[in-house]
Amino acid sequence: MMLKEIKLNVLGYLQYERDARIPELIDMYDGDEQYVIDEIYGPLETILDDKTDEDLVNIIDEIMDAPTFESEFNEYKEYMDDEDDLETLYCSYVWECITNPIV
Repeated sequence: MMLKEIKLNVLGYLQYERDARIPELIDMYDGDEQYVIDEIYGPLETILDDKTDEDLVNIIDEIMDAPTFESEFNEYKEYMDDEDDLETLYCSYVWECITNPIV
């Protein structure tokens, strides 16, 4: 899989997290928004709420074009013990970088 294709897959995942995750959860629990807030998700907002598609592309580029990306991703992949397919690993790695940034 080429890097451009991987980045497009990651973009699709981030768009899903931004646009569809919460509505899907609410729908899954028969529209019970309060239950989703109290028991599943917490406040109905995400770290990506105010991000445009261009912002998401920039975030992906920043993470995946970093000189340390390959080695850090390989460590992550080893840590995850190859339980997921490669596409899922890329998506979850970028998501982890966004939600738990190393300062």
